[in-house]
Amino acid sequence: MISNDASFGPRPGRQGPRARRKYATVQKSHVLKRRLLAAGMTAWQLADLLGVHEHQLDLDELPDLPVRVLLDLARRLDLHPADLLAGADELFALPRQREVLDRRRPGAARDALTLITALAHAEKPLTADGIALALSWSGPRLDLALDHARTHPDTGGALVLRHVPPDGYTAAPRLNVLRPDQVEAIAGRKNPRPDIRGPIQPVEAEVLLRVWVDGGIDTADAAQRQALEDLAAADMVARGDIVDALPDNVAYSLRMLSEPSPPTDTPHVAVR
Repeated sequence: MISNDASFGPRPGRQGPRARRKYATVQKSHVLKRRLLAAGMTAWQLADLLGVHEHQLDLDELPDLPVRVLLDLARRLDLHPADLLAGADELFALPRQREVLDRRRPGAARDALTLITALAHAEKPLTADGIALALSWSGPRLDLALDHARTHPDTGGALVLRHVPPDGYTAAPRLNVLRPDQVEAIAGRKNPRPDIRGPIQPVEAEVLLRVWVDGGIDTADAAQRQALEDLAAADMVARGDIVDALPDNVAYSLRMLSEPSPPTDTPHVAVR
């Protein structure tokens, strides 16, 4: 004799994904109804306590409710919040940030990861002094973190420490994770780094020289105006309201940094 009880229906494992999701939703609906009966409340009374409408206490409507309502609902029915929302198990298993940090042993390894993460958040390369000031670190502590990041390229996972001449640091994607064809497919161009350029053109060289010497270009020259825009887009020229300038890394690359001052202790030779 075959029973007509729905509990003897097909197992969800033998059905498609949609049928299994529907089966799980029905099971959760039964759990909610049993908890309501055990609490001695109707759905209308529970909704009134939570400050929502009765029709919102439906599994399809729960994801649209505020978090405080979901937590209050879970408390009143003695349920885990993950029982109310699909996929919440992983979310509630995620530890707090301070717990993640506390799991790492203190020292240069942890500081190196903090350093690379901070550089990834920075909008431009930072000097050692800028990093130490932002992180409230001493010079020796920063030096240890920099040394560890240099000698352990995998410290930052997908990011690695990069030196930006003359005295800057930044975090950039590692070059040994993706194949060249994958980089090209993701970036959509042969050169995925617009800040790395090939040889400059003659008009660009003239613009760089004019910016360095005069702080500007001949605005009547259309070719120079276009070259200046291209160089500024590549961060090779810092535009100003009145005077343009060369960033330190560009001046360093072009050997245009100021000459070091002569020593002041040069012996004086008297002329007779």
